[in-house]
Amino acid sequence: MSESFLNDCEHGNFVRVIAYLLILILMSPLAVACETEVERALNGWFPSPTGISPDKDESIRESVRLASIGQEVARYQLWRVLNGDELSERQIADEIDRAMVENGSNPNWPSFDTIVASGTNGAIPHGDPENNGAGPKIVEIGDVVVVDLGARVNDWVSDVTRTYIVGGTTNQTIIDSYMAVYDAQNLTFPVLEAGTPAWVPDDIARAHIEDQGFGDLFIHSLGHGFGVCVHEPPLLSSTRSDPLFGLNYNEQPLMIWDALTVEPGIYHDGWFGIRIEDDFLINSDGHEFLTADLPRDLEWAMITLEDYTPTSLIDTKSGEDDSSYLPYPIGFVEVFVLIAIIVAIKRDDLE
Repeated sequence: MSESFLNDCEHGNFVRVIAYLLILILMSPLAVACETEVERALNGWFPSPTGISPDKDESIRESVRLASIGQEVARYQLWRVLNGDELSERQIADEIDRAMVENGSNPNWPSFDTIVASGTNGAIPHGDPENNGAGPKIVEIGDVVVVDLGARVNDWVSDVTRTYIVGGTTNQTIIDSYMAVYDAQNLTFPVLEAGTPAWVPDDIARAHIEDQGFGDLFIHSLGHGFGVCVHEPPLLSSTRSDPLFGLNYNEQPLMIWDALTVEPGIYHDGWFGIRIEDDFLINSDGHEFLTADLPRDLEWAMITLEDYTPTSLIDTKSGEDDSSYLPYPIGFVEVFVLIAIIVAIKRDDLE
Protein backbone atom coordinates (compact mmCIF):
# COMPACT_ATOMS: atom_id res chain seq x y z
CA MET A 1 0.00 0.00 0.00
CA SER A 2 1.53 3.37 -0.99
CA GLU A 3 2.39 6.06 1.58
CA SER A 4 0.30 8.66 -0.29
CA PHE A 5 -2.74 6.36 -0.13
CA LEU A 6 -2.32 5.94 3.64
CA ASN A 7 -1.90 9.70 4.10
CA ASP A 8 -5.08 10.37 2.14
CA CYS A 9 -6.96 7.88 4.33
CA GLU A 10 -5.60 9.51 7.49
CA HIS A 11 -6.47 13.06 6.44
CA GLY A 12 -9.93 12.33 5.10
CA ASN A 13 -9.25 12.94 1.42
CA PHE A 14 -12.08 10.63 0.50
CA VAL A 15 -12.31 11.67 -3.15
CA ARG A 16 -8.73 10.58 -3.67
CA VAL A 17 -9.24 7.40 -1.62
CA ILE A 18 -12.24 6.38 -3.71
CA ALA A 19 -10.32 7.24 -6.88
CA TYR A 20 -7.43 5.01 -5.86
CA LEU A 21 -9.78 2.13 -5.13
CA LEU A 22 -11.62 2.53 -8.43
CA ILE A 23 -8.34 2.50 -10.34
CA LEU A 24 -7.30 -0.71 -8.59
CA ILE A 25 -10.63 -2.32 -9.41
CA LEU A 26 -10.68 -1.22 -13.04
CA MET A 27 -7.12 -2.30 -13.69
CA SER A 28 -7.56 -5.72 -12.11
CA PRO A 29 -8.23 -8.73 -14.38
CA LEU A 30 -10.80 -9.79 -11.79
CA ALA A 31 -12.89 -6.80 -12.84
CA VAL A 32 -13.56 -8.41 -16.20
CA ALA A 33 -16.97 -10.03 -16.30
CA CYS A 34 -16.59 -13.80 -16.40
CA GLU A 35 -20.10 -14.92 -15.67
CA THR A 36 -21.13 -18.55 -15.41
CA GLU A 37 -24.43 -19.72 -16.83
CA VAL A 38 -25.96 -19.60 -13.35
CA GLU A 39 -24.96 -15.97 -12.86
CA ARG A 40 -26.30 -15.06 -16.28
CA ALA A 41 -29.60 -16.76 -15.48
CA LEU A 42 -29.85 -14.86 -12.19
CA ASN A 43 -29.28 -11.62 -14.12
CA GLY A 44 -32.23 -12.36 -16.38
CA TRP A 45 -30.48 -14.11 -19.28
CA PHE A 46 -31.83 -17.55 -20.13
CA PRO A 47 -31.05 -19.99 -22.91
CA SER A 48 -33.48 -20.39 -25.76
CA PRO A 49 -36.09 -23.10 -25.03
CA THR A 50 -34.91 -24.85 -28.22
CA GLY A 51 -31.28 -24.93 -27.14
CA ILE A 52 -28.42 -22.60 -26.33
CA SER A 53 -28.60 -18.99 -27.46
CA PRO A 54 -27.63 -18.28 -31.07
CA ASP A 55 -24.97 -15.84 -29.89
CA LYS A 56 -23.26 -18.41 -27.71
CA ASP A 57 -23.75 -21.23 -30.19
CA GLU A 58 -22.26 -19.51 -33.22
CA SER A 59 -19.55 -17.72 -31.26
CA ILE A 60 -18.32 -20.94 -29.69
CA ARG A 61 -18.33 -22.65 -33.09
CA GLU A 62 -16.18 -19.87 -34.50
CA SER A 63 -13.94 -19.92 -31.44
CA VAL A 64 -13.42 -23.66 -31.96
CA ARG A 65 -12.57 -23.03 -35.62
CA LEU A 66 -9.87 -20.57 -34.57
CA ALA A 67 -8.56 -23.04 -32.01
CA SER A 68 -8.29 -25.63 -34.78
CA ILE A 69 -6.21 -23.15 -36.78
CA GLY A 70 -4.03 -22.78 -33.69
CA GLN A 71 -3.47 -26.53 -33.57
CA GLU A 72 -2.57 -26.62 -37.26
CA VAL A 73 0.01 -23.90 -36.63
CA ALA A 74 1.35 -25.82 -33.63
CA ARG A 75 1.79 -28.94 -35.72
CA TYR A 76 3.63 -27.03 -38.44
CA GLN A 77 5.94 -25.37 -35.90
CA LEU A 78 6.81 -28.80 -34.52
CA TRP A 79 7.51 -29.97 -38.09
CA ARG A 80 10.00 -27.10 -38.30
CA VAL A 81 11.71 -28.53 -35.22
CA LEU A 82 11.96 -31.86 -37.00
CA ASN A 83 13.61 -30.03 -39.90
CA GLY A 84 16.30 -28.57 -37.69
CA ASP A 85 14.85 -25.24 -36.52
CA GLU A 86 15.54 -24.39 -32.89
CA LEU A 87 12.27 -23.32 -31.29
CA SER A 88 11.31 -22.91 -27.66
CA GLU A 89 7.92 -23.67 -26.17
CA ARG A 90 7.35 -19.91 -25.81
CA GLN A 91 8.19 -19.19 -29.46
CA ILE A 92 5.74 -21.84 -30.62
CA ALA A 93 3.04 -20.53 -28.26
CA ASP A 94 3.56 -16.99 -29.59
CA GLU A 95 3.10 -18.19 -33.19
CA ILE A 96 -0.09 -20.00 -32.20
CA ASP A 97 -1.48 -16.92 -30.47
CA ARG A 98 -0.58 -14.66 -33.39
CA ALA A 99 -2.34 -16.94 -35.88
CA MET A 100 -5.53 -17.13 -33.79
CA VAL A 101 -5.61 -13.35 -33.32
CA GLU A 102 -5.01 -12.68 -37.02
CA ASN A 103 -7.99 -14.91 -37.80
CA GLY A 104 -10.33 -13.16 -35.37
CA SER A 105 -9.63 -14.17 -31.77
CA ASN A 106 -9.81 -11.36 -29.20
CA PRO A 107 -6.21 -10.10 -28.79
CA ASN A 108 -6.81 -8.37 -25.47
CA TRP A 109 -8.76 -11.06 -23.64
CA PRO A 110 -7.38 -14.51 -24.46
CA SER A 111 -9.23 -17.64 -23.47
CA PHE A 112 -6.19 -18.61 -21.38
CA ASP A 113 -2.41 -18.75 -21.72
CA THR A 114 -1.49 -21.17 -24.51
CA ILE A 115 0.26 -24.27 -23.16
CA VAL A 116 3.10 -25.85 -25.12
CA ALA A 117 4.51 -28.53 -22.82
CA SER A 118 7.30 -30.66 -24.27
CA GLY A 119 9.07 -33.68 -22.86
CA THR A 120 9.11 -33.65 -19.06
CA ASN A 121 6.99 -30.48 -18.98
CA GLY A 122 4.20 -32.46 -20.64
CA ALA A 123 3.97 -34.61 -17.52
CA ILE A 124 2.68 -31.47 -15.75
CA PRO A 125 -0.97 -30.98 -16.83
CA HIS A 126 -0.61 -27.21 -17.29
CA GLY A 127 3.00 -27.21 -18.45
CA ASP A 128 5.89 -25.13 -17.13
CA PRO A 129 4.39 -23.57 -13.97
CA GLU A 130 6.94 -20.75 -13.84
CA ASN A 131 6.25 -19.56 -17.39
CA ASN A 132 2.46 -19.77 -17.78
CA GLY A 133 2.62 -23.13 -19.52
CA ALA A 134 5.20 -22.34 -22.22
CA GLY A 135 8.76 -21.54 -21.23
CA PRO A 136 12.29 -21.26 -22.62
CA LYS A 137 12.75 -25.02 -23.00
CA ILE A 138 13.84 -25.92 -26.53
CA VAL A 139 11.58 -28.50 -28.14
CA GLU A 140 13.60 -31.48 -29.36
CA ILE A 141 13.15 -34.26 -31.89
CA GLY A 142 11.54 -37.20 -30.11
CA ASP A 143 9.65 -35.01 -27.64
CA VAL A 144 6.02 -35.73 -26.84
CA VAL A 145 4.40 -32.28 -26.85
CA VAL A 146 1.06 -31.34 -25.27
CA VAL A 147 -0.52 -28.25 -26.88
CA ASP A 148 -3.52 -26.82 -25.02
CA LEU A 149 -5.04 -23.65 -26.48
CA GLY A 150 -8.23 -21.67 -26.93
CA ALA A 151 -9.63 -18.67 -28.75
CA ARG A 152 -12.25 -16.08 -27.77
CA VAL A 153 -14.98 -14.77 -30.09
CA ASN A 154 -17.71 -12.38 -28.90
CA ASP A 155 -16.76 -13.18 -25.27
CA TRP A 156 -17.13 -16.95 -25.78
CA VAL A 157 -14.12 -19.27 -25.53
CA SER A 158 -12.88 -22.62 -26.77
CA ASP A 159 -10.46 -25.08 -25.16
CA VAL A 160 -8.76 -27.69 -27.35
CA THR A 161 -5.76 -29.95 -26.68
CA ARG A 162 -3.73 -32.18 -28.96
CA THR A 163 -0.59 -34.17 -28.23
CA TYR A 164 2.15 -34.49 -30.86
CA ILE A 165 5.24 -36.68 -31.16
CA VAL A 166 8.06 -34.89 -32.98
CA GLY A 167 9.45 -37.41 -35.45
CA GLY A 168 7.07 -40.17 -34.42
CA THR A 169 7.95 -43.05 -32.12
CA THR A 170 8.08 -46.81 -31.81
CA ASN A 171 8.18 -46.66 -28.01
CA GLN A 172 5.38 -48.94 -26.85
CA THR A 173 4.70 -47.05 -23.61
CA ILE A 174 4.10 -43.82 -25.52
CA ILE A 175 1.92 -45.57 -28.09
CA ASP A 176 -0.08 -47.48 -25.45
CA SER A 177 -0.58 -44.32 -23.39
CA TYR A 178 -1.83 -42.41 -26.43
CA MET A 179 -4.25 -45.13 -27.46
CA ALA A 180 -5.55 -45.53 -23.90
CA VAL A 181 -6.42 -41.82 -23.83
CA TYR A 182 -7.87 -41.88 -27.36
CA ASP A 183 -10.07 -44.91 -26.71
CA ALA A 184 -11.17 -43.66 -23.28
CA GLN A 185 -12.37 -40.44 -24.87
CA ASN A 186 -14.29 -42.32 -27.57
CA LEU A 187 -16.07 -44.45 -24.97
CA THR A 188 -17.62 -41.38 -23.33
CA PHE A 189 -19.29 -39.97 -26.45
CA PRO A 190 -22.54 -42.01 -26.27
CA VAL A 191 -23.38 -40.66 -22.78
CA LEU A 192 -22.79 -36.98 -23.59
CA GLU A 193 -26.45 -35.99 -23.50
CA ALA A 194 -28.87 -34.07 -21.33
CA GLY A 195 -29.74 -35.87 -18.12
CA THR A 196 -26.50 -37.83 -17.77
CA PRO A 197 -24.98 -37.27 -14.30
CA ALA A 198 -21.67 -35.43 -14.70
CA TRP A 199 -19.72 -38.20 -12.97
CA VAL A 200 -20.68 -40.88 -15.51
CA PRO A 201 -18.39 -39.89 -18.44
CA ASP A 202 -15.45 -39.57 -16.05
CA ASP A 203 -16.15 -42.99 -14.58
CA ILE A 204 -16.27 -44.60 -18.03
CA ALA A 205 -13.00 -43.03 -19.19
CA ARG A 206 -11.24 -43.70 -15.90
CA ALA A 207 -12.27 -47.36 -15.87
CA HIS A 208 -10.79 -47.88 -19.33
CA ILE A 209 -7.52 -46.14 -18.47
CA GLU A 210 -7.29 -48.25 -15.31
CA ASP A 211 -7.86 -51.40 -17.38
CA GLN A 212 -4.91 -50.39 -19.58
CA GLY A 213 -2.65 -50.12 -16.54
CA PHE A 214 -2.42 -46.34 -16.32
CA GLY A 215 -5.08 -45.59 -13.69
CA ASP A 216 -2.75 -43.83 -11.25
CA LEU A 217 -1.51 -41.56 -14.04
CA PHE A 218 -4.92 -40.02 -14.85
CA ILE A 219 -4.64 -37.28 -12.23
CA HIS A 220 -7.48 -34.86 -13.02
CA SER A 221 -11.16 -34.92 -13.85
CA LEU A 222 -12.35 -35.81 -17.35
CA GLY A 223 -13.54 -32.36 -18.33
CA HIS A 224 -15.48 -29.23 -17.51
CA GLY A 225 -17.94 -26.70 -18.81
CA PHE A 226 -16.81 -23.57 -20.64
CA GLY A 227 -18.43 -20.40 -21.91
CA VAL A 228 -17.33 -16.90 -20.97
CA CYS A 229 -14.86 -18.55 -18.59
CA VAL A 230 -12.65 -21.40 -19.71
CA HIS A 231 -13.61 -23.37 -16.57
CA GLU A 232 -17.30 -23.39 -15.70
CA PRO A 233 -19.73 -25.95 -14.30
CA PRO A 234 -20.34 -28.77 -14.69
CA LEU A 235 -17.16 -30.57 -13.69
CA LEU A 236 -17.06 -34.06 -15.21
CA SER A 237 -15.77 -35.83 -12.12
CA SER A 238 -16.49 -39.20 -10.52
CA THR A 239 -15.70 -40.46 -7.02
CA ARG A 240 -11.97 -39.89 -7.39
CA SER A 241 -10.51 -36.70 -5.95
CA ASP A 242 -9.37 -34.09 -8.45
CA PRO A 243 -6.10 -32.47 -7.30
CA LEU A 244 -6.26 -29.75 -9.96
CA PHE A 245 -9.71 -28.37 -9.15
CA GLY A 246 -10.29 -29.83 -5.69
CA LEU A 247 -13.67 -31.31 -6.55
CA ASN A 248 -14.88 -34.86 -6.88
CA TYR A 249 -18.12 -36.86 -7.20
CA ASN A 250 -20.58 -34.73 -9.18
CA GLU A 251 -24.24 -35.75 -9.47
CA GLN A 252 -25.20 -32.65 -11.46
CA PRO A 253 -26.95 -33.70 -14.70
CA LEU A 254 -25.77 -32.42 -18.05
CA MET A 255 -28.16 -29.84 -19.52
CA ILE A 256 -29.07 -28.87 -23.06
CA TRP A 257 -27.19 -25.57 -23.08
CA ASP A 258 -23.95 -26.97 -21.63
CA ALA A 259 -20.69 -26.53 -23.51
CA LEU A 260 -18.24 -29.21 -22.37
CA THR A 261 -14.68 -30.40 -22.77
CA VAL A 262 -13.74 -34.07 -22.65
CA GLU A 263 -10.02 -34.37 -21.94
CA PRO A 264 -8.62 -37.60 -20.50
CA GLY A 265 -4.90 -37.59 -19.85
CA ILE A 266 -2.01 -39.79 -18.75
CA TYR A 267 1.07 -38.25 -17.15
CA HIS A 268 4.34 -40.14 -16.70
CA ASP A 269 6.15 -38.04 -14.10
CA GLY A 270 9.57 -36.91 -15.29
CA TRP A 271 9.05 -38.31 -18.80
CA PHE A 272 6.03 -37.21 -20.86
CA GLY A 273 2.29 -36.57 -20.84
CA ILE A 274 -0.63 -37.31 -23.17
CA ARG A 275 -3.90 -35.36 -23.29
CA ILE A 276 -6.58 -35.13 -25.96
CA GLU A 277 -9.30 -32.53 -25.42
CA ASP A 278 -12.37 -31.93 -27.54
CA ASP A 279 -15.33 -29.56 -27.27
CA PHE A 280 -19.03 -30.42 -27.30
CA LEU A 281 -22.40 -28.69 -27.14
CA ILE A 282 -25.17 -30.63 -25.42
CA ASN A 283 -28.40 -30.36 -27.43
CA SER A 284 -31.78 -32.03 -27.87
CA ASP A 285 -30.23 -34.69 -30.14
CA GLY A 286 -27.52 -35.58 -27.65
CA HIS A 287 -24.51 -33.48 -28.52
CA GLU A 288 -22.68 -31.62 -31.26
CA PHE A 289 -19.03 -32.67 -31.62
CA LEU A 290 -17.52 -29.25 -32.26
CA THR A 291 -13.94 -30.38 -32.89
CA ALA A 292 -14.79 -33.45 -34.97
CA ASP A 293 -12.94 -32.09 -38.02
CA LEU A 294 -9.65 -31.68 -36.15
CA PRO A 295 -7.76 -35.01 -36.33
CA ARG A 296 -6.79 -36.68 -33.07
CA ASP A 297 -5.70 -40.17 -34.13
CA LEU A 298 -2.20 -41.56 -33.53
CA GLU A 299 -1.14 -41.06 -37.16
CA TRP A 300 -1.94 -37.34 -36.89
CA ALA A 301 -0.07 -37.13 -33.59
CA MET A 302 3.15 -38.48 -35.12
CA ILE A 303 4.83 -35.66 -37.02
CA THR A 304 7.09 -36.84 -39.86
CA LEU A 305 9.19 -35.12 -42.52
CA GLU A 306 6.66 -36.05 -45.21
CA ASP A 307 3.80 -34.18 -43.52
CA TYR A 308 4.52 -30.85 -45.25
CA THR A 309 6.20 -29.73 -48.46
CA PRO A 310 7.72 -26.31 -49.22
CA THR A 311 4.90 -25.46 -51.65
CA SER A 312 2.24 -26.19 -49.02
CA LEU A 313 3.69 -23.98 -46.30
CA ILE A 314 2.26 -20.67 -45.19
CA ASP A 315 4.53 -18.02 -43.69
CA THR A 316 3.62 -18.06 -40.01
CA LYS A 317 6.14 -15.42 -38.96
CA SER A 318 5.07 -11.89 -38.14
CA GLY A 319 7.06 -8.74 -37.55
CA GLU A 320 4.47 -7.49 -35.10
CA ASP A 321 5.31 -7.42 -31.42
CA ASP A 322 2.48 -9.13 -29.57
CA SER A 323 4.02 -8.49 -26.16
CA SER A 324 1.70 -5.55 -25.60
CA TYR A 325 -1.42 -7.72 -25.53
CA LEU A 326 -3.37 -7.29 -22.33
CA PRO A 327 -4.91 -10.29 -20.55
CA TYR A 328 -8.25 -8.44 -20.35
CA PRO A 329 -10.02 -5.72 -22.33
CA ILE A 330 -10.12 -2.01 -21.49
CA GLY A 331 -12.92 -0.43 -23.45
CA PHE A 332 -14.35 3.07 -23.92
CA VAL A 333 -16.29 3.07 -20.65
CA GLU A 334 -13.24 2.12 -18.63
CA VAL A 335 -11.13 4.81 -20.30
CA PHE A 336 -13.84 7.42 -19.67
CA VAL A 337 -14.07 6.48 -16.00
CA LEU A 338 -10.29 6.62 -15.59
CA ILE A 339 -10.21 10.12 -17.14
CA ALA A 340 -12.98 11.22 -14.76
CA ILE A 341 -11.01 9.85 -11.82
CA ILE A 342 -7.86 11.72 -12.87
CA VAL A 343 -9.84 14.96 -13.22
CA ALA A 344 -11.30 14.43 -9.74
CA ILE A 345 -7.84 13.91 -8.26
CA LYS A 346 -6.47 17.05 -9.93
CA ARG A 347 -9.47 19.10 -8.78
CA ASP A 348 -8.98 17.83 -5.25
CA ASP A 349 -5.29 18.86 -5.41
CA LEU A 350 -6.24 22.41 -6.48
CA GLU A 351 -8.68 22.74 -3.63
